Amino acid sequence: MLPHGRVRVVSGTVAPVYERPGYRTLLGRIRENVRTYIRKQLELPRQEIAEIVRANLAAAKWFGVAAAFVFMFLTALVFLVVALIALVLPLWASALIVLVLMGLGAGITGFVGYKRLDLRGPTRSINSVKETIRWAKQRLLGRSAS
Repeated sequence: MLPHGRVRVVSGTVAPVYERPGYRTLLGRIRENVRTYIRKQLELPRQEIAEIVRANLAAAKWFGVAAAFVFMFLTALVFLVVALIALVLPLWASALIVLVLMGLGAGITGFVGYKRLDLRGPTRSINSVKETIRWAKQRLLGRSAS
């Protein structure tokens, strides 16, 4: 064997000659591999969320335009309802009645929407981490990780 740090020239190319790595070298490689793996696992949810946002961005723009039209429609409808009630009651009373009805409508529909809200996280990343933990337990502890 050649002394440490020397290279052997074979047919015009320079290739380093590695001796059998010691424990320190192996542990360093393992540590570096674990760091790389953790960095990639932390990057995966960011990429997944970015994909979801990019896929839904065009739809969100159209929903925004539709919301503007709905707002204008509802404003005109409220004025119409206030004007119709003002034919029977004073203007301030009709406006107050419409205000209370709209407040109740907003509160009820907001509550129903909140109850139906389904927030989910980056499921692929979560499942990947769980699978990795199961694999590591099985591999390192030598038993089934259930």
